[in-house]
Amino acid sequence: METVYQILKTVLVLAFFVEQLFAPKIAGGDFPPSGPAEPGDETKYARIEAPDEGFDTFRPVDFEGNGGYRYGPSMILNADGSVDAWYASNGPGDYIDIVNYKRWSPDFKKSTPEVTALTPTAGTYDCDRVPSACDPGVIKFGGWYYIGYSTSWTCVARSRSPEGPFLEKWAGDGWSTDACAPIITYDGTPGYFGSAEPSFVVLGDTLYIFYTWWDEYGPATRVATADATDENWPATMVHHGECIPPKDDGDSSDVVYSDEYGRFIAVFTEKRFSDNSYVAVWESFDGLTFRRAGFVKDNTCKKLHNCGISGRADGHIGKGDPVYLSYAYGGADADSWGNWATRMHKVTLSLADEPMEDLSQLTHSGVSVSRRKAGVLPRILTVKAERLSYTVSESERIRIMAFDADGICYPVLTGVRFDGYDKSVIKMIGSRVIPVAPGETRVWVHWGGFTSSFVVRVT
Repeated sequence: METVYQILKTVLVLAFFVEQLFAPKIAGGDFPPSGPAEPGDETKYARIEAPDEGFDTFRPVDFEGNGGYRYGPSMILNADGSVDAWYASNGPGDYIDIVNYKRWSPDFKKSTPEVTALTPTAGTYDCDRVPSACDPGVIKFGGWYYIGYSTSWTCVARSRSPEGPFLEKWAGDGWSTDACAPIITYDGTPGYFGSAEPSFVVLGDTLYIFYTWWDEYGPATRVATADATDENWPATMVHHGECIPPKDDGDSSDVVYSDEYGRFIAVFTEKRFSDNSYVAVWESFDGLTFRRAGFVKDNTCKKLHNCGISGRADGHIGKGDPVYLSYAYGGADADSWGNWATRMHKVTLSLADEPMEDLSQLTHSGVSVSRRKAGVLPRILTVKAERLSYTVSESERIRIMAFDADGICYPVLTGVRFDGYDKSVIKMIGSRVIPVAPGETRVWVHWGGFTSSFVVRVT
């Protein structure tokens, strides 16, 4: 067995470092900050159209029980035309969902290797109920990338780089790598989805936070604002209530601001997972109240859900910017759940004299989900301890696992480094934890440029 593990480890390490050596390097780079907003023409309505059937950016693998998904994309257009994209992904081990990242070249023919940017932090709020980090919404201002995400409620983390790892999380009174607190909590009728699925836009010195509020009345969108000049902006949030009413079997709103047309534009899916699904388009001139503008259905896939629209780092669409619409698609029945592909369309954004109200003449494409072969060599996304927490009273070996893009895990036998733990509670000898005294401590794991943590409690 040790020989088998050694072979797996050798392949894993060699594949990872070879991939890093020859991986495409795509520069990126920010646009200048957006200028003052000019008011839009309220007699015109935003129109988004998909001129062709688009292309897949992800397909599930074809072996049984391990399809996979990348949904709820949040996309930032860079000044060189490359696109940063964050997706909710099926999580490894005891994670339900995580957030993965890659950067696409302007023609979408190349990308950087996919990596895991955000995971729940062991021993904190986003692991207490369900260890999940999904539905990403990303914005950049003040030198930080902020990623809002769903756990049981809405949380936010930050990083200086788009690929993360997003280790610093809002803890209620500041940013911490050891604590996490929601920025939006649900106090509605128990038993419903609650508050989650954030999206952000910076306009001047104001940060707009749009999020789903799903109670017995259905999934509405609410809005809050905060001071974008304050590093601790979650502490400055002011809630303004509902801005988009409950949707028709819909999901989260992704919101951008069009500089050319002077309006906020929200997209979300309705009749999700069905053959009648479509993308709804709403708009607002103040960010607080929205009106229906139209739909996107022609050339899109059936059974679509959880969509996103591209914007610059501050959530703006500049005049002449390419605009991308992306969504997951696939069924919601037991056989197809979680086996979704991800579609990308380059769309056109314009104004019309009337809102689009008639769906009857719009048709889907004939595209359906196709699967791909699993990779021969592993493409590592992240590493983590086999469990999020350990309770020990005697020496115990901690198994560290590497997880790849196909959902397969491999044991990591060498090159692992542990730090950050309280030496008065435990000591680490190799991968073995040795109790020293009763207590609790976090242990950070490092391997191949990846970082994660687990918690040890000594009884």
